[in-house]
Amino acid sequence: MAQLVLKRRQDFVKGDPRRGRISPAQVNRSTTQLLRRILTRARVAWKQTLPEEPNWRAHMLAEPKGRVRELRYDEEGRLGAAERDDYRAPRLFAQLTGLRRREIAGLTWDQVDFGAETISVVGKGDKPHVLPITDELRALLEPLRAHHPAAVFTYVAQRSRKVPKSGHRVVRGQRYPITYEGLGTQLGRTFAKAGLKDFRIHDLRHTAATRTLRATGNLRIVQQLLNHASPTMTARYAHADLTDLREAMAAAASDTARRLEAAGVQGGPSATP
Repeated sequence: MAQLVLKRRQDFVKGDPRRGRISPAQVNRSTTQLLRRILTRARVAWKQTLPEEPNWRAHMLAEPKGRVRELRYDEEGRLGAAERDDYRAPRLFAQLTGLRRREIAGLTWDQVDFGAETISVVGKGDKPHVLPITDELRALLEPLRAHHPAAVFTYVAQRSRKVPKSGHRVVRGQRYPITYEGLGTQLGRTFAKAGLKDFRIHDLRHTAATRTLRATGNLRIVQQLLNHASPTMTARYAHADLTDLREAMAAAASDTARRLEAAGVQGGPSATP
């Protein structure tokens, strides 16, 4: 087990040395955790005796704590100025719904029901997920209906070329369904062009979660938005940034002053010495 983990740690992201080594999380998911699931099934479902099962915890690599990076409002302005028109809709859609890249890239009109005002996707772990179509989403999606009979999000080819993976040819100026890889590549370029530091496409999902939580104060609503099975998974979004803290402190001071005035107390915390 130790030798397998060591070997896996030497692998590069997608086999490309320019992209660096794979993360500890990737090592854990593809070796230790994978084998643990297989052997657990052998023991539980197939009733096999495993007297020398590894100490799994000892082989798990330390992973950094989950980060929550939100798109700041000043960054959103720069992002809007830097992005291509054909990729603005999927970016805004991700930012509003919190859906994952794969769910967005694969979205078809069959999944969008304007009559029932719902969007249905199959999320991580094959979990069905239904979101309401808000006025903002309707305004975003309606103009896209004429672009393609099946795919919701499309892009305009900037040049004629042959797609390496599929072998298909794309013609400059024509529209095609966006792909998982293409969405990530193009948004990554846009983030860099807009000068966004330490920002990834998955952070649009974080932005949807933190903004919804800030507006509602309801963690259960955010759990439903993100299609999390447990509120524990959603709890990491219950953080406060300096803006939240400043507003909370100002609200507390204002409330204290009001209550002191109602009690007839002269000179509270805000009084000038």
